[in-house]
Amino acid sequence: MTDRPATKAELLRRIQAGWDDFHAFLARYSREQLSTLKDAAGWTPKDHIVHLAVWEDSIHTLLNGQSQREGLGLDEATWDGGDYDHQNAVLRERYLALTLDEALDLFRRSHARLVAKIEALSDEDLPRPYRHYDPTSDDDRPIIGWIIGDTYEHFQEHTPWIAAILDEG
Repeated sequence: MTDRPATKAELLRRIQAGWDDFHAFLARYSREQLSTLKDAAGWTPKDHIVHLAVWEDSIHTLLNGQSQREGLGLDEATWDGGDYDHQNAVLRERYLALTLDEALDLFRRSHARLVAKIEALSDEDLPRPYRHYDPTSDDDRPIIGWIIGDTYEHFQEHTPWIAAILDEG
């Protein structure tokens, strides 16, 4: 993980920069490429876009005092199993029928909701533990790490995976 921003303003700046970079990256490719090319596991770039949107939405749900599991709509067994690959496969299957436009719209709406929620936070909210937002959790790690991990770091994580699909296709 990169160094953490010290203020909400810096966090929002990094999220915006990550968002802008990710969308500039996507703009290099055609709609057809983003919709149809697949990796060995069958994921399209569109699937990655939906994945990013859904996980951002889960952070929004968390910041509203509900569990990420609820935000993702996963059953307890799937969530408690802690197998991200399985969780992501369940989520991917749920959204497979979305068009590229629907996926991009979902991403924009999820992102806007999350950014608005972060804007309503104070600098003092950022180091609060995860369990402060999810009363069913005992996780003491600061919420800012979760926000970073499901925003700009998540965009950076998926960029090379998407590039591999698009550059090989």
